[in-house]
Amino acid sequence: MTKKRKIEEGEEPSPSRRVSEEDRVDVKEGKARPPGETETAERERGVLEGEGASEREIVDTASETASVEEIEKEIEQERNLAQEYLEHLQRLQAEFSNYRKRSQKEILEAYDYAKAELICRLLPVVDDLERAMESLDSDCDSKEALKGVKLVYGKLKSALQAEGLEAIECKGKGFDPNYHEAVVVTKSGEGVDGQVIRDFQKGYTFKGRLVRPSKVEVRQVQSDQGDE
Repeated sequence: MTKKRKIEEGEEPSPSRRVSEEDRVDVKEGKARPPGETETAERERGVLEGEGASEREIVDTASETASVEEIEKEIEQERNLAQEYLEHLQRLQAEFSNYRKRSQKEILEAYDYAKAELICRLLPVVDDLERAMESLDSDCDSKEALKGVKLVYGKLKSALQAEGLEAIECKGKGFDPNYHEAVVVTKSGEGVDGQVIRDFQKGYTFKGRLVRPSKVEVRQVQSDQGDE
């Protein structure tokens, strides 16, 4: 009866009762400490939880740094790969350019070879026209025919020269085995040794390349002690 009376009269509850009420408030607010844990232990637990959070942040930061390094490494690898592809493409372009130039050169050479073959077949016709002009020139009654032959010869020769045909001038010059073929050797006691005296068949070059050598007569000078 006495305790009840004291409570009703508004006396302060005991400390144990006050703690119990605070605990009830903490339970309502969701802040109740675990059973048997003191306030100091609770603070220490909060510090540990804070340290755990800091460690997680450090781990997350390290993970992000590692991810950035991996991405940079992958970017560098892709950049190197792109450079390799670029260099390979440049080599292919250079090879293709060289192949195209070589192919064009081969085509032109084949074309020139075909023209040279045709020109070689026309050279006997040129020779016949030259012999015809020499024959008609000695006949006074064939002036009209000579004029016609010269006209045909001139047109044919101009067409062949336009394609690159050139006659080899050799009479009076020194014998050159690269362009001359000696069919007659005339021994003489005077004059220039090895000089071309006569041109039996005219030689020709096509674009600087020999297509037919000149058949010539060459002088061979002998001294008094030479062979008879």
